[in-house]
Amino acid sequence: MINTKKPIALRSQIIISLINQEISTEQAAELLGCTRKTVSTYLRLYLAYGMTGLIDHRHSNHRKLTSGQKEMIVNLKSKDRWRSPRNIKDKLDLVVHPTTIWRLLNRHGLTRENVKRVKAIVRFEAEEPNDMWQTDIMGKITYPYLGDLYLIATLDDYSRFVPAGKWFKTQGKMNVFNIWYESLSRFGIPKKMLQDEGSQYKARVRFGNADYEWYAKSLGIELVWAPRPQVKGKIERFWKFVQNDFVPEVLKEKTIDGLNGKWRGWLARYNYKFKSPYFDNETHAARYRPSQKKLKRVELETLLLIEERRKVTRESTISLYGKYYYVPPGYIGCRIWVQIKGNKIFMEANGHVFHVTRLRF
Repeated sequence: MINTKKPIALRSQIIISLINQEISTEQAAELLGCTRKTVSTYLRLYLAYGMTGLIDHRHSNHRKLTSGQKEMIVNLKSKDRWRSPRNIKDKLDLVVHPTTIWRLLNRHGLTRENVKRVKAIVRFEAEEPNDMWQTDIMGKITYPYLGDLYLIATLDDYSRFVPAGKWFKTQGKMNVFNIWYESLSRFGIPKKMLQDEGSQYKARVRFGNADYEWYAKSLGIELVWAPRPQVKGKIERFWKFVQNDFVPEVLKEKTIDGLNGKWRGWLARYNYKFKSPYFDNETHAARYRPSQKKLKRVELETLLLIEERRKVTRESTISLYGKYYYVPPGYIGCRIWVQIKGNKIFMEANGHVFHVTRLRF
């Protein structure tokens, strides 16, 4: 039996004859060129919606590819491998969806060949170690027992060596300075530093500098600003590696000191033992050497000295970057100078240093 569409008027006439019992269901099916089940469906729809119910909503074959069209598609793709399914659809003026063309090309093995770029990608890489460092703050990671934490680190552009990195509860500028100080004191001073335009690094106002900018200028470091995350591709890929390789193993850690202890071990393996396929299975440390431009720790502490003035509360404490520090009795209500050298805090009043403590993060 050949199932072909009949005009709507003929369909309604046959169904009316069936309702009037002038013909049988078998005869109606033969006249309509369909099955008895379809006749029953026509009858039910006609009784419910009248002639409108007999409109056939099935799609015709105009959205399928003919054998000739398939041949043209395969030939065009074989000749011009750069063409996409969408491009082929437009070129041959086809009405099918590009996915249909992709399936055809996939069956012929014509979808897995790399396309030669009209303009090659130029990947930037520093010529030598310490020509440029990248620094950034990884987006927060939520630990079940520790809450939200941030990883701040520096990375050498040439070797992917990581001079310093640490997990913090906040992403404030003092945490950024802590990693900066640790990197500079251990491995020297780079020529350039690449970072984004976050408030920790760059001033928000048109005139003036953020502390980070001022100290970079004092050290002779040229700052390069990244307008978007893609510019910092190397450290962004490092973040992804950390999230896949380190974080899953320490998610259940219950103290931030314990977490940073495991992090130091992991970072040492990353720098000195992990072999990078990108560098012909060399370690990052094999491609890195400390900068020849290096200051003594005392000089660096003096140059990077941060001074803040704080008022001592009734509880004999001061607040500094979200943390409270104890001040010896006798200074309640007074304004004292706080000096930060590296990771140590010096409290001073009237030219007398009276208390030294370690900076908390």
